Amino acid sequence: MTTTENSSLKPRWQADLGEPVVALDVLPGGTGNPDAVVAGGSEGAVEVFDPDGSTRYERDLDDALLTVAASPDGTRIAALGVGSRRLWSATDGAVLHTEQAGWSASAAWDRRSQSLAVADGRRVRVLDRSGRARWNSAPLSSTVTNVLWPRGRLRVAASSYRGVTIFEPETDRITNTLEAPGAISGLTAAPNGRWVVGGSQDATLHGWKVDDGSDFQMSGFPATVSHLAFEDGGRWMACESAEVLTCWDFSGRGPTGRAGVVLTGHQTAVTAFAWAPGHRATLISGDQDGNVLVWRITSSTRPGDEIRPAGGLRDDDPVTAITTGHGTTSPTVHIGRRSGRIDTLAIT
Repeated sequence: MTTTENSSLKPRWQADLGEPVVALDVLPGGTGNPDAVVAGGSEGAVEVFDPDGSTRYERDLDDALLTVAASPDGTRIAALGVGSRRLWSATDGAVLHTEQAGWSASAAWDRRSQSLAVADGRRVRVLDRSGRARWNSAPLSSTVTNVLWPRGRLRVAASSYRGVTIFEPETDRITNTLEAPGAISGLTAAPNGRWVVGGSQDATLHGWKVDDGSDFQMSGFPATVSHLAFEDGGRWMACESAEVLTCWDFSGRGPTGRAGVVLTGHQTAVTAFAWAPGHRATLISGDQDGNVLVWRITSSTRPGDEIRPAGGLRDDDPVTAITTGHGTTSPTVHIGRRSGRIDTLAIT
């Protein structure tokens, strides 16, 4: 691992999961405390690392793992796979619940850590803190690709073929159906819940206002848009397509009629990225060659600008997952790689 000039990334610790890393998430440490990190491997390994990089415990899903989700209160870890899901105590690794399930590549905790929404084949299920089902949707038109809580805890958004469905589990009703021309491969929501945006397999971006269902569409991307994320302030949303990252301005009326801010510097496809929490709209991205780049969106950035990286590091181990959290004195970024290596770095 070689740091570039003016890197903005300072190594803290390194670990080896022993198999390709496919998912990372942080266990919040609470006010003023650094976060722990949860790593999931392709063969089903799940390992929790304390803030100093020491292993808290190791577990196994006993299935091909697709994603992990740590609860916002730092007490629970869910792992989901091709045919099963399991819930552990984050403190000691005690199994809280385990069961067979449909293909499950997405899971999201509500803000209060009371409910976990999971994709389960063509259905959405909402589980309680013990892992038991509280609510099940009717089957959607195809496999559910993403789930999230666009307004914290009352509504669940789920993407599948031809759009996004928004459910209200407490009343067992569909509050909105947001139509798209094809399959939605990535999904995100603005922090205030005003916008839901999906990336499509037909290389387009489709967004909706949650309140009235009005929509916009952007095309011309070089490849499928699979990863999307808003920064904490809610103004900028980033998405990737091939080797290019684009940031869209969602302030005021939203991105309609505004050009994207193009982030150029990767030479191969971007495979993962994440915003640094509360850190001047800083974005960290990694690519299939193994390189990691740092980007700064400033108060002077305007739609249509082109930005070059502010720093980063070079490596030849492909990046497979990225997550960010709070460190002792500065935010941290955790980089998962195909070899199983995990790099944790401070963002300066």
